[in-house]
Amino acid sequence: MKTLPIVARPMLFSTIALSAGFILFVQSEMESQVLFGTFTAFTLLVCLAIDMTFLPSVVMETGLITVWDYVGLKFDEKFIEGIDLFQNMTVREAKIASLMAYTEDLKHGSLLFSQGDIGDEMYVILNGSISIFLEKDGKRTDLVRLKKGNTFGEMGLFRQAERSASAEAAEKTRLLVVNRDCLDPLKKRNPKIAAKLFLNLANRLQSSLKETDERLLTQKDFNLTNLEAKLNEDEKLTAQESSTNPAELWENLGEKWRRKLGSFSETFNVSKGKRLMKIKNNNGDYLFITSGEVEIESIVSAKSEAFSVGYCWTRKGFDLIGEFALCTGNKAATARAIARQDSTLLQFTAKNLLAMAKKESRIAAQFLEDVVCMLSDQLAIADKRLQNH
Repeated sequence: MKTLPIVARPMLFSTIALSAGFILFVQSEMESQVLFGTFTAFTLLVCLAIDMTFLPSVVMETGLITVWDYVGLKFDEKFIEGIDLFQNMTVREAKIASLMAYTEDLKHGSLLFSQGDIGDEMYVILNGSISIFLEKDGKRTDLVRLKKGNTFGEMGLFRQAERSASAEAAEKTRLLVVNRDCLDPLKKRNPKIAAKLFLNLANRLQSSLKETDERLLTQKDFNLTNLEAKLNEDEKLTAQESSTNPAELWENLGEKWRRKLGSFSETFNVSKGKRLMKIKNNNGDYLFITSGEVEIESIVSAKSEAFSVGYCWTRKGFDLIGEFALCTGNKAATARAIARQDSTLLQFTAKNLLAMAKKESRIAAQFLEDVVCMLSDQLAIADKRLQNH
């Protein structure tokens, strides 16, 4: 819309001048020339009206990317390797993803958002750094300083939740801002790029969830007198903080898409009472339970398992077992997974997810967006549990 006042005057004058020139053909004695001049002048005036009214709204809605926009981005392989959001992307894919979003420049000390604000945007630091801090009773506590390449605010994007802390520019900073208006068109026009973007977000959330769960495990509560109350609180918290229903998301994919998803995963059947020992766990792998019930329980000591349960999570029906990242299967493992009922599990490896993004990009984009939503819920619940301990 800012461009319209600048280009409107030359468009108006040039079109009127051309129309006036063609309308002179009506003075001709040849009927064909009269018709040619009249219809050409009329066509030019109609095009002018469309350019001034309908075209701007179409361009605003579609967000066209020009060659100049594409060439103007100074991206190279070294640059995108340092950006969390652009992992596994080519330079071309990173440019297209960036052009679907927009940038925001901050001066040193500029406040980006405050604790308690409702957020619906995610940020990627292209240059500079951001300080994350808390303020209570007029006292400021700095939590972390995020640098170039870091992503933050994704919980607000997918949950429209309150910001848990404040953020300000620690120096002159340029941010890439991503919201739903950016992601939805990207899914439709470039599902392969969208799938990779969602996969990178899922990997980041998985790492954050693992860190939060590990902090929970260091705050074990062995007081049996309030164990039942703790379990009831956890159930209420889960119901309160869950913004999505994993079973519904799975059903909404449809039978055809679920079959195709199955071809990119490995199925495991685990009997009641058995540990999930045969399922290897690597970063970027995701384990789902499709039926039965699985419990993840913390281990006090790898050598002695006498009264070893300090904290546990239960997953049943269809759900993402986000806590399975804790079950490394080695001596340093902080948790173990046990089937409490005969259970069927699906595992998607990082390699298979990338292959799906290339071969079945639309399915991958939708499925991985659902994974990000599930992880966002689980991370929000874990954060609340940590605060309540």
